[in-house]
Amino acid sequence: MIHVDRSSLFVILGWWSLGFAPVPAQSTPAVRAWVDATLMPRGLLKSTMEFPVAPGTFVLLYPRWIPGTHAPGGPIENLAETAMGSPEGQSVSWRRDPLDPYRFLVEIPENLERLIVNLTYIANAATINSEGADCYASSLTAVIAWNTCLLYPEGPAVKDIRVDLTLSLPPGWQCASSLIPLRREGDTVHFESTSLEILIDSPLIAGRYRRTWDITPEGGTPHFLHVVSESDHALKLDDGVSAKFKNLAAEAMALFGTAHDYPYHFLLVLSDSIPFCGLEHLRSSLNIVGETGLREEEVLPTTGLLVAHEYSHRWCGKYHRPRGMVVPGFQEPLDTRLLWVYEGLGEYLGLVLAARAGFLATRTQSTLEGALQHGWMGLGRTLIRLTYQKGRRSIPLEDTAAAGYLRRGESRFWSALNRPQDYYFEGALLWFEIDCLLREQSGGKLSLDDFNRRFLGRYEPEWEMMGYDESGIVDLLTELLPYNWSGLIESRVRGLQEDLPLDWLERAGYRLSYVDQPTPYEKFPFLASLGMEVTEQGMISRIIPGGSADRAKLRESAQIIGVNGRKFSLPRLTDAVAGTVAGRPVELLLLRGGEFAATVLDYAGGLRYADLVRDESRPDRLADIFAPKARKTAPVLN
Repeated sequence: MIHVDRSSLFVILGWWSLGFAPVPAQSTPAVRAWVDATLMPRGLLKSTMEFPVAPGTFVLLYPRWIPGTHAPGGPIENLAETAMGSPEGQSVSWRRDPLDPYRFLVEIPENLERLIVNLTYIANAATINSEGADCYASSLTAVIAWNTCLLYPEGPAVKDIRVDLTLSLPPGWQCASSLIPLRREGDTVHFESTSLEILIDSPLIAGRYRRTWDITPEGGTPHFLHVVSESDHALKLDDGVSAKFKNLAAEAMALFGTAHDYPYHFLLVLSDSIPFCGLEHLRSSLNIVGETGLREEEVLPTTGLLVAHEYSHRWCGKYHRPRGMVVPGFQEPLDTRLLWVYEGLGEYLGLVLAARAGFLATRTQSTLEGALQHGWMGLGRTLIRLTYQKGRRSIPLEDTAAAGYLRRGESRFWSALNRPQDYYFEGALLWFEIDCLLREQSGGKLSLDDFNRRFLGRYEPEWEMMGYDESGIVDLLTELLPYNWSGLIESRVRGLQEDLPLDWLERAGYRLSYVDQPTPYEKFPFLASLGMEVTEQGMISRIIPGGSADRAKLRESAQIIGVNGRKFSLPRLTDAVAGTVAGRPVELLLLRGGEFAATVLDYAGGLRYADLVRDESRPDRLADIFAPKARKTAPVLN
């Protein structure tokens, strides 16, 4: 039986543009590509490409800057067998550009009109900068990122290179993608010709077990949820789970007021063999979670947060994109300074949409509690975690964006002194601050929803994307509500700060407090008291500059083996901290390298756990932000 998505009924046309009138595509012969995924259960992917050529030096490129990763992380190191020749099998000489390993120089002999290129790619070996745009496989599931196994000719813009793609799957496997299937013959799928730009932006998931839900919101363009799993049992979802995805699409339409005229596909892999990750695309999103990611209440919020964040990029990052990230190909460097908008606003939107869709409410938590407390992505936990970040004293937020892919692989030591990719979560806090300012200054008549509708809700069907810059954002905010928005952004994005700005939290109706009992935001008191994190084994995993541990010149990775004359345990260290209010010291015996060292910490403040306290004298603006705007349900497709 051949499965044909409803998306095949839609013809998708579009041009990448900076706001100018669309330019007709150049007349470039199509590249033919055959991708063989039959060896994916063994971790190998093979491809064959056919290029029209003429005698002379023909240059082929391997994609380097992959959209969504914001990094020159095309995983070329996993490219194994590479062979080039004529259709008859005669080899053709090629060499790598000695100054650019992503550039292949092929010497085309006389009378050769078509070049055949064969590649073998090694899956499951993603680098830190290719995790979301790489290939993964288990014995029953696979994820294919086309950038890993395709080359393309130098010269034309990638939007002008047409690709005719055929895919061979392992026997009996099913697949899903935003690509439009023309027909299926056995285990081979032929796709509608598309541009290389759209192809690279359209990953595919496949596996023995797959199920599809139609989650199209009322009045919206088609939306589909495709789930691939390593067991059929994992696909037997409660109707309430699929309804949350339909809620998500409906909430997005209510927020942005825009329905793009092409279908959207949620691609979700449930696997304990493939690592957790997510990556946004214009017509789809790739999401990989554990096998029980849709079945267990305690992990469903994490799945919802991931899916909502990547989905928000359909508007914030893909259709609307920083001008410095609009380039004609996959080799040109990107100016990523505006990632505090692309990813920061995307983080805000993901949390808000996940809450409004109902992903964060459980039997034991309200939507607001889930939005504040859930995992490492909850707003409250994020805020408190960032209060311990001291790198902002010398490194502005914008620099974390400009050097974003470098900070993705930052050292695991002294993370509170350096800065990781703070443009995500600290960028999100800036947008919460803007939201609260709009609500306060307008007396509750305006919110960030109004800004997002004007900024991200603009849609021109003839344009595949629209570029923006910071000045345009400031202008839109000013039109909405006169305020010193440029000064606020300058301070938060390029300014240096001793501490995390928290004025907005009071506007939201909350304040940061410290108590002597564990809170939903902190279970161990050592960061707020001693200025360090400690593992169950006594390893000092983090030291906060200026704290007691720092003043005592302790070292990250040192191991605490004794507390006040007794063998170390977390309860004993907790008791020792509690005793400081009575004047008792905290004496530690440490093992550093091969040496023992004893030290007494200068601290007398007792147990301190960070908490968010509601200020009843102010409106609860966070509750308003997370309140749903629409709710829907979802049928299943056979």
